[in-house]
Amino acid sequence: MTVAWWPLGVWFGLPSPAFEPVILWHVHELVFGFAGAAVGGYILTALPSWTGNPPVRGNALKLLLASWLSARFGTALVPEAPLALLVVLNSTYFLLMAGIVSAQLLRTRALIKLVFVLAVIALGIAEALFLVSAMARAPWTSVAVGQASVIGLIMLIVGVGMRSIPAFTNNWLVQDSRQSRLCQSSTRALVLTQLLLATSLVARLMSQNDVATAVMICVALILLWEVRKWQTPAVLPNPLLAALHISFLWVPIGLVAVAISDLVPGLYPTADALHAITIGGMSGLIMAISGRAAAHTGRGEMKANSGLVIAFLLVWMATCTRLAAPIFFGASLVILAASIWCAAWVVFAVGFLPALTNPLRRPVLSGRRNEALAKISGGERTG
Repeated sequence: MTVAWWPLGVWFGLPSPAFEPVILWHVHELVFGFAGAAVGGYILTALPSWTGNPPVRGNALKLLLASWLSARFGTALVPEAPLALLVVLNSTYFLLMAGIVSAQLLRTRALIKLVFVLAVIALGIAEALFLVSAMARAPWTSVAVGQASVIGLIMLIVGVGMRSIPAFTNNWLVQDSRQSRLCQSSTRALVLTQLLLATSLVARLMSQNDVATAVMICVALILLWEVRKWQTPAVLPNPLLAALHISFLWVPIGLVAVAISDLVPGLYPTADALHAITIGGMSGLIMAISGRAAAHTGRGEMKANSGLVIAFLLVWMATCTRLAAPIFFGASLVILAASIWCAAWVVFAVGFLPALTNPLRRPVLSGRRNEALAKISGGERTG
């Protein structure tokens, strides 16, 4: 909820964050706080399926949580807190995560998954650059770092989504006796989109914005071409799968919106277009994936409870409201969108209670049935 301090908290009377300009607080907490926690949560949940080891528990998990919370409190103290302390507090979470994960991956020789460790380290470095630039009164550098970090997060979203969503979809279609309608996924398309996104990231860092924009359009077109093979209309009756499909669809839509706003600056603000990716795509997928842990039933199947369904709908409503803000009522719709988004996560927390009160069940995020993991976590029927 630190993301909502500005503008929602300020609208309710809280003092404004000390970042100058204040939007840097919003960007920092969204990219490095909210998304950083989600990246860690995904990796730690998927780690047992990569290594065959039990999930991370105990002191290691407590240290990660404490470091993440310390970063939130420390950043809120700007500008009173020394810059060195801010960098240390914010970097510790990413360094701890990288150390814990890399130790298990190296021990089990799951070397191909070290790419996720590199992603975590890159986020930590980007956050340090963001803070140093913000404290040096170089906001445009911080914004550039934030935008580059969003592209890096899109790479993770696309990499995870293009593997797991078709796999989860096919598992459900098989269970529902619809084998003739299995969706298809292309490894070549995945590799191509990752290469293009890496190109866009480098182009952004080199201030070659026209090149980055052209590449983003290519990525969006490839993703839309792939999504058409995912049997999305067939899964709409299944809220868990519908949430995955629709949230992922916001990514190419957002890429197109950002590209158009870059090409025609007066048509629509780029900062507003980014919310299609960050609210609709990023937070929607975080909710859709993490919500699977609360969707187990006594019969071994997975079904979204009413809290999860309402939360999914609220996130998409918040996305549409935020995107409408520059066109209609401006600040009023921004506040409304922030309120809806916060309400979505409150409702989601209520819907997630079964995962906290019932025996621990960890979803297989790769979409594959893993016998070794089933022995560790109880397994699941995906869908």
